[in-house]
Amino acid sequence: MRGFAEEVVKRGQTPHSKLLRAEFREDLYHENDMLKVTEGEQIILVERIRFADEVPIALERTCWPKEIGDILIQCDLNQAKYYEVLEQQNYYLKKANERITAIKATIHEADSLGIRPGEALLEMIRLSRGLNDHPIEYTKTKYRSDQYHYNIELER
Repeated sequence: MRGFAEEVVKRGQTPHSKLLRAEFREDLYHENDMLKVTEGEQIILVERIRFADEVPIALERTCWPKEIGDILIQCDLNQAKYYEVLEQQNYYLKKANERITAIKATIHEADSLGIRPGEALLEMIRLSRGLNDHPIEYTKTKYRSDQYHYNIELER
């Protein structure tokens, strides 16, 4: 289980991000439910455009419980590698569930990624759990299908 930056480095490219917004919210009901956060408790929402070298590859929308948000908000979110930051603070991811679907880019998504509206994107939704099996990350990332692929190794 790797983050975007780790994947990009493994491909021999340089990752970076453009922060679109980072804010604590109480009104993200679906995300609160996925993270098992009690009603009225804040979570942090971070939205970024992710780049490999200078090419925009993905739109990332990630949510974390407040205690993790308090750590992340202190970082330069244009450069931060979430998993490395969290591991330095003794937060470790144990497992994640992902769902990958094909979608079409909206006008806003296309403008952000430098593609035409309606082009294919790969939407990945990930719910990550910590060592105690409690959800700690809910992420929806939309990847350019011409710049990103997903490898899965299967065994029988």
